[in-house]
Amino acid sequence: MTNIRRALEAAAAGGDSATYVEDVFSTYVYTGTGATLAINNGIDLSGEGGLVWIKNRTNTNGHRQIDTNRGVLKVLESYDETAEATESGSLTAFNSNGFTVGDSVHTNEVNDKTVSWTFRKAPGFFDVVTYTGNGANRTISHNLECVPAFIVVKRTSSAEDWTCYQHDVGATKYLQLNGTGAADTLAEAWNDTAPTSSVFTVGTHARVNTDTETYVAYLFAGTGDAASQIFGADSDESIIKCGTYTGNASADGPTISLGWEPQYVLIKNTSASGNWYVMDIMRGIVTGGNSARLSPNLSDAESSGGVLEVNADGFKIINDYSNWNGSGNTLIYIAIRRPMKVPEAGTEVFAVDTKTTGNPNWDSNFPVDFSIFKQDITGAYDNLVFSRLTGTSYVKANSAQDKRNGGTDFAFDYMEGWGQDGSTSAVAFSWMFKRAAEFMDVVTWGGASGTLNSVAHGLGVVPELVMLKYRNATDSWYVYTSATGYMILDTAGGIVGTTDYMASTTASVLNVTGLVSNPANEPIAFLFATVAGVSKVGTYTADGTLTTINCGFSAGARFILIKRTDAEESWFLYDSLQGITAGNDPYLRLNADYGQVTGTDYIDPDSSGFQLTAAGSSTINVDTGTYIFLAIA
Repeated sequence: MTNIRRALEAAAAGGDSATYVEDVFSTYVYTGTGATLAINNGIDLSGEGGLVWIKNRTNTNGHRQIDTNRGVLKVLESYDETAEATESGSLTAFNSNGFTVGDSVHTNEVNDKTVSWTFRKAPGFFDVVTYTGNGANRTISHNLECVPAFIVVKRTSSAEDWTCYQHDVGATKYLQLNGTGAADTLAEAWNDTAPTSSVFTVGTHARVNTDTETYVAYLFAGTGDAASQIFGADSDESIIKCGTYTGNASADGPTISLGWEPQYVLIKNTSASGNWYVMDIMRGIVTGGNSARLSPNLSDAESSGGVLEVNADGFKIINDYSNWNGSGNTLIYIAIRRPMKVPEAGTEVFAVDTKTTGNPNWDSNFPVDFSIFKQDITGAYDNLVFSRLTGTSYVKANSAQDKRNGGTDFAFDYMEGWGQDGSTSAVAFSWMFKRAAEFMDVVTWGGASGTLNSVAHGLGVVPELVMLKYRNATDSWYVYTSATGYMILDTAGGIVGTTDYMASTTASVLNVTGLVSNPANEPIAFLFATVAGVSKVGTYTADGTLTTINCGFSAGARFILIKRTDAEESWFLYDSLQGITAGNDPYLRLNADYGQVTGTDYIDPDSSGFQLTAAGSSTINVDTGTYIFLAIA
């Protein structure tokens, strides 16, 4: 389906043509309960159909493939050649918002960590085809509406190996999903014929076409043709790419440019024997560190180690191991784009939660990418900054100190928040943010000493507020706003300068300069922008009287960060959990380890944003004082 055709059909129906990666693909991690469990991942399987791929991360259990063509009871396992099995407990339903798992130890073992990857049928992305073999060279129709880049075929009626086509490897060769072998010649697999936008060809080999035997084929787009560039707000974006790279056997491995940041990467060496590997950002891909990995050809539990890191333009190999970086070897990959929707409500991208007992899991109702954590708001405790891209290490918002290791106490693979395994009996707070187009992005970069002045980001608009910190060096936080220049987050000082840190910003690039341009110091940047009705980066000049700050919200602000720019004053942090009321409004200071301040009434609620009261005339409402703020609805 071309962009033009999609647009015309949408216009005729009076609807929106936009389809996003969130509509067709999901990585969802969960902990097994042993009882019926609904996985609500936003993917319509009951209406559109697709594939659910599940793996127990904790124990030795096979990767299980269950698709809507064969039905909820029919199970395959990619690590072996066995025929499909009939099981009543693995999946019990395909739903309009995901699927339901039963009591199987493979998909829902009590307390075991489990991951699911869901692929929805959609032109330009993915399709499932079932057919009965006839033993003769033939074509099989599909509905991908573009040329497939990767095809997996499995005989379902009896035992046979999984056989894969990849467009760069070519139609004269195959790869085996349940094996480790390099690409090998097999003319009888694809009849030496590449697929088209409407059919793929199978030969006479038993792997793909024995008479009366039944088969299933999974087809993935990703050749880069125009027919697959139909996603996003303007229906002109790709969300999947299948390609190759050449290994260099170096920890400074190849950089693969995709044009966007991936959330899922599958890798296989085609030149030599080696496992298949799948990694995703939900289980963890840490910049310069570990990648949680699973091998579809094995039943092994999840392992981890340095494989790759993701960036706003693609990914980079960071390990010299031959399975993913053999010298001169050709390696294939499938990469799927990170979520790309612009949020429509503040509750989609921000939450604040408190715990006072036990081992808290912070509840947000979305996967958390960035969190500010305070162990006890009543006392002198640091404000710790965590991010999904940097794993369990943290930096302090109130300190120039370099990164510290949070150990195993903290985890980012929760679908509805993030975890602190260390016990608490204090009033612990967590402010949680989700990366989303035009709202917030997290960018990390590193490498050898030197300078790097141009850094790609995925915000999609010009950032209005950037917070940047060296993780590998003791140095202050630099906070840039497009309206004022830059300040220091870990101090109370006002504007420091305008050009020593950020030369300029664009919708895709941070142009950093002298103070923060050394990649060996492992910079991390948090980027914010205004989304109508969701967030507001703004400025105001105070007059000491009751003043309404209109953020364009409909139900007021839940998070407010305020900083005076023309004089020394703290970074004031308010939120709805502490209380944004017509009376007492407790606050914290992000630049200091101080406890919560109560008994003040510096702000009042307002449906459009918030109000500054006359009582705040000595802090956040000083007459003629100038301020910046970040507010979230």
